[in-house]
Amino acid sequence: MINTQWVYNSDLLKGTGLIQETLLLLDIYEPGIPKADLIKKVIESNVLVRNHPNRIKDIVNHTFFRRYLKQGEDTVTSLKLLREKHVSLDILNQIFLIYTCRANLILFDFIRFVYQKLIKEGASELPGNAAKAFIDEAIIDGNIEKAWADSTKRKVSEHINASMIDFKLINRQRKILPFFPYDFVANYLVHQLHFSGLSDEAILNAKEWELFGYNRHDTLKHLERLSFQGNFILQSSGEIVRITWNYQNMNELIDAA
Repeated sequence: MINTQWVYNSDLLKGTGLIQETLLLLDIYEPGIPKADLIKKVIESNVLVRNHPNRIKDIVNHTFFRRYLKQGEDTVTSLKLLREKHVSLDILNQIFLIYTCRANLILFDFIRFVYQKLIKEGASELPGNAAKAFIDEAIIDGNIEKAWADSTKRKVSEHINASMIDFKLINRQRKILPFFPYDFVANYLVHQLHFSGLSDEAILNAKEWELFGYNRHDTLKHLERLSFQGNFILQSSGEIVRITWNYQNMNELIDAA
C-alpha cells in the first residue's frame, strides 16, 4: 500500500534530472521572459548543444517551467543567486531534487516509500524491478487513474532509475549511495517552506523531509543544530515548536550564506 492521495502521471518521460540543462537554463533565463521567447533564445544560442528544437521545447516546457516557474519567479531568482554565489553542485543537486519531486509525484513517492525503506532495511542496492513493481502497485491502489501500457510502465521505470542516478541516490550499477541533507539544503528548505506560508509545525511535518529519510524527530534535531548557526531561533517544548525567523525573504538568506 503506497498510502498517498496523490495521482501520478508520466511527465517524467519528458526529462529526468537534467542537471546540466537546468544550470544552463538558469544562466540564460531573464526575469519575465515569456516561455516562447526563452525557447527561441535557447535554440538561437545553441546552449543546449546537440538537442533538437523539439527536444528543447520539451525541456523548457515540461521540466524547467513546471519545476521551477510554476509558482512564479521566486524559485528561479533564488537558484540564480545560488549560482552567482558559486554554491556547490552537490548542494544544488539536492535542491533540484526537491523541486523535481514536487513536479513529479511518482518520483517523490518512489524515493519516500521504496528507496528510503531499502536504506532503513540495510539494503546495498536498488532492485532492478523496484520501479516497475512500484508502478504496478500504484495502479492497483488507484494512484494512476488509468492503467498504463506495458511500454509506458517500462519507460517510466527507466526514467525513475535514471533520475535516481542523476540526483546521486544510486550509481549506474544501482548501488545505494550515501544520501543525507547538507546543512545548507536543510536551511534552504526550512526557509522556503516558511516563506511559502507554512506554520512552524507544518514545516516539521512537510513531506519533503521524507526524501532524506527524516521523520518529524529527525527534522527537529537537524533544525535544532542549524539554529545554533544563527539563521533562525528554534524553541521546542514537547510537541510545541516555535521558530523566530531572522530573514524576510530567500534573497536575504542566500546573501548571508
